[in-house]
Amino acid sequence: MRIAIVASDYAPTIGGVQTAVRNIARFSARAGHAVTILSALPSGDVPASEMVDGIVVHRFPWGRRPLWSLPWRAAWTLVGMARALRAFKPDLVYVHFLTINALYVLLLHYVLRFRLVVSARGNDIQGIPLRSRLQRGMLARLFARADAILFCSTYVQRDAAPYLKHASPRAFIGVVGDGFDPDEFRAPQPYRHPAPYLLAMGRLVHKKGFDLLVRAFAQIAAEFPRVQLLIAGDGEERVALERLIDALNLRDRVVLLGFTERARTLALFWGCEFFVLSSRLEPFGIVVAEAMAARKAVLATKSGGVIDLVQPGVNGLLVEPTVDALAQGLREMLAHPDVTRARGERAAATIQGHTWQAVTRQFLDVFERVLNER
Repeated sequence: MRIAIVASDYAPTIGGVQTAVRNIARFSARAGHAVTILSALPSGDVPASEMVDGIVVHRFPWGRRPLWSLPWRAAWTLVGMARALRAFKPDLVYVHFLTINALYVLLLHYVLRFRLVVSARGNDIQGIPLRSRLQRGMLARLFARADAILFCSTYVQRDAAPYLKHASPRAFIGVVGDGFDPDEFRAPQPYRHPAPYLLAMGRLVHKKGFDLLVRAFAQIAAEFPRVQLLIAGDGEERVALERLIDALNLRDRVVLLGFTERARTLALFWGCEFFVLSSRLEPFGIVVAEAMAARKAVLATKSGGVIDLVQPGVNGLLVEPTVDALAQGLREMLAHPDVTRARGERAAATIQGHTWQAVTRQFLDVFERVLNER
């Protein structure tokens, strides 16, 4: 197959979309398929076209800002994307995360008529449409024209119901989640920390619920005086979290690590007692899959796609996204360390179906199904 992937963002920026697209592209190419990537052109000294992992990446200035240059940039982007697609001659176009990138693909689809597979990954369904009439209209029209519509979890698919009613009856609709790279977890090198610690990780934003976790930890801190809470990641709520930590007198118990490079991130997984996901909303939870790959049990809130990964009593616990429920979950897992470690061992076995190679095979199965129905 010849597969053009249109990603909302890509390397050198870092995030879940970038990680997913890079692995889908890499394993698709490894399976013998031709792949090219069309993505956003970030600010800074980033080339508009280059080879990454042996795959040609085209970047376009499709962002909405600055508004004064948007008409020129939109025209330039449409022409550039059309030229790239015509030159590559894809068997199908796959759109990963449905924001402005999907709008340009939708417009081009009226002219170029390629086979179209789209995949919603979370905020493009659960957040942006709530405040954007343009996004709601685009999703309805995009789903009406797509040959296949995918979601990262059953939770996101449920929230897409208002837009799925516009889908063509011939469109395939299904769930293909995210994954992890098992090669990163073959040689454990635990993080060296002076005290036993619990680990949480993610962008410091409201929906990730780190404020809930800090308050929950405050409830059980005196019961487990040796244990610390480490939170890796950065974001707009860091200052508020630091103030909360000070207000709860937890400065010596809760550590905000900031952004961590990959080697340190992996070490943190290996060294923790267990992993905690405290999100108010979580479309899938790549960090959960990675923690499980590191043989760690997971305490997670019932906040979305994570319910497809965590099996209560088997590889972790699921609780409501409240302070009291999180505190009780922390207490239970810390009070029974042998049980928690056993759940961690089972976690590694239950997550093996979510390697990036296995996930890519699921995407390729959908692509082949679309092409075979031509």
